[in-house]
Amino acid sequence: MSATVPSGRWSRWQGWRRGRPFAAGLLLWLGGLELICVSWAGLGFLRFTGTAGAASWALGALFVVAGVTTWRNPALRCFSGVLAAVLSLVSLVAANLGGLLLGFLLTAVGSALALAWIPQQAATAPEDTPEEEA
Repeated sequence: MSATVPSGRWSRWQGWRRGRPFAAGLLLWLGGLELICVSWAGLGFLRFTGTAGAASWALGALFVVAGVTTWRNPALRCFSGVLAAVLSLVSLVAANLGGLLLGFLLTAVGSALALAWIPQQAATAPEDTPEEEA
């Protein structure tokens, strides 16, 4: 017995993933979760209370929303990419060095990928036009 995924489901997944900035949304989502988890766990040696803890939760939630937005509506990738780029810089100051720098790096790269992503154009056949003779 082989555990293969039906080709219809796999091809739909590949088409969905290729039709949007998937890696950008994933990195933004992971960076937001990292900010939340670092402030929630506290790592034992750091206390994340007060404004830094609140900022980590707020910024983390905004990054998760920006990541989901790039997946659900690729037309808004520029808005969510710019928002995430600005918020990633804010997280360095407001959220304990951007979640110990890992959250900052994830969200900065994710925002750059969202801004750099260009949708692929559908392949069209060249039109047969007769060349004009001079």
